Amino acid sequence: MDASLSEAAPAARPGLARRVATGAVLLALVVTAFEATVVTSAMPTLTRELGGQHLYSWVFSAYLFASTVGMLLFGKLADHLGRKPIFTLGMGLFLLGSVLCGAAPSVPALIAFRVLQGLGAGALQPTTMTISADLYSLRERASIQGLFTAAWGGANVVGPLIGGWLVMHASWRWVFLVNVPVGLLALGLLHLSFKDPVRPATRVDLVGPALVGTSLALLLFALEGSAGAGRPLFALAAVAGGVLVLRQQRASAAPLIPLDLLEDRTVRSGLFGGLLAGGLLYATTAFVPLWMTERGGHSPLMAGLALVPLLGGWACGSTFGVRVFARGGLRASAGGGFSLAFLGTVLFTLGVARGWDVPALFASLALLGMGLGPAASTSIVGPQTRAPWQHRGMVTSAVYASRMLGGSFTIALVDLLPGGFPARFAFIALLAGTAALVLCTWAPGRVEPRASPARA
Repeated sequence: MDASLSEAAPAARPGLARRVATGAVLLALVVTAFEATVVTSAMPTLTRELGGQHLYSWVFSAYLFASTVGMLLFGKLADHLGRKPIFTLGMGLFLLGSVLCGAAPSVPALIAFRVLQGLGAGALQPTTMTISADLYSLRERASIQGLFTAAWGGANVVGPLIGGWLVMHASWRWVFLVNVPVGLLALGLLHLSFKDPVRPATRVDLVGPALVGTSLALLLFALEGSAGAGRPLFALAAVAGGVLVLRQQRASAAPLIPLDLLEDRTVRSGLFGGLLAGGLLYATTAFVPLWMTERGGHSPLMAGLALVPLLGGWACGSTFGVRVFARGGLRASAGGGFSLAFLGTVLFTLGVARGWDVPALFASLALLGMGLGPAASTSIVGPQTRAPWQHRGMVTSAVYASRMLGGSFTIALVDLLPGGFPARFAFIALLAGTAALVLCTWAPGRVEPRASPARA
């Protein structure tokens, strides 16, 4: 099927306006990607300075959890209210949270402000990708994906280095404050260049995202809360909440994801791939710098440098991921990518356990990144390809939310494991192997775009 016949027309014709809009969403993508990694190399110093080392994992998990809820809520609203209003709201929340994080007097306050920042990022990340899908046809997206991947990868790669440098030569507070000028520029450019297509008035269901968010919060408290009787109670409440979510979604006239899309194997594979890709990425970026500083005796800058091979490999892998997907579907791109990631995590775990030199450890992290890149990027592109235009925002948000959710809960689980860092990294390797096995056998091969009605 020709993509040009199955895709709705782009939201903007080629020209200055489309280039400016592309620049705006690229800047938004960069600022959220930068924030996801710049804080990693600062966290060991930050928690020691504010006296909250026992809350280390909460700083990551709270942000990722809030991003999950934000994606579920705002991605749906972007389909109903328009991309630009949600982009504006998301950027406002993100920048406000960044300023408050930079002024945080304690780790509990920082966690609260990270929730606000995460809600904004949850609105921005899927909305930027949805706007890019509106601006370009499927055939054009195969090429433009390289530009977005390069921008995202570059921000991820320099983030840990800048974070380590700021901690050593300025203050950890600047890892949050540097977002503000870039975010404001992105907001101004989008308002000058992008016009939302006309859309019919439809019903918006906010009960579903609220129930999902409550259930996930209870589960997160069960994992990260204090030991004792509270954990089983939180776990039972989370299960009860999950049952309510299933019943509410089946009865809802506007579910988070239409049931016919959930029946699509490409969409289900993308959600699963996003879940485990997020778990691998965020757990690795959270605990590798901690291991570097606590066990390796390295500086914050060196801890940030450890993530450069991982994130650089991710960027390189993503550039060819869409091409592999176009030829072999998710089975080749995501399944093959997770297989490569599994090899990288196994080698890194062996290196940590046996005391390998830094270059060998960095090489294993680069291999992990080379696998995660195509696995994660095509877990988004695949479901987008199968979703009609009017549901593209919610599907993009759902995959992004699954990525954040995987990161949030994997960090919580890894933090609970006994046995030190080798056991933690072995668990991450187990996740990579599980993802490779499932997607190599269950994900579809060639993916044909689903027909979409033309827009007004």
